[in-house]
Amino acid sequence: MQNLITNGTTALSDRVATAYKELFSDLPVIDGQVVYPQMPDFQLTYFIQQALDRHYLVRLQFKSAPTAAPATVVGTLKEDAAGHLILKQSHALTTIVSRRLLRSIQRAH
Repeated sequence: MQNLITNGTTALSDRVATAYKELFSDLPVIDGQVVYPQMPDFQLTYFIQQALDRHYLVRLQFKSAPTAAPATVVGTLKEDAAGHLILKQSHALTTIVSRRLLRSIQRAH
């Protein structure tokens, strides 16, 4: 019973957060996901280098079709010997990141 109450509260708070974003965000929102503007290449490169050097927790948003919500992931970036970007999201989940598919990068808290 407690689990049902917790899940219901979580679902309600998610809906309230989504409605708040849609009403008060200056940025477009698709399916509850804020769509950040495309960063220029030099800015992406600079921010990626900072994230690598300073081991920041980052939020990456990938490019998508205009009517689809973009994928957003959070983790720490690493670079392998071949220069590939690797996003560590948890001990079990690692993703290879293609720079040309990135829309934006932000420091996550």
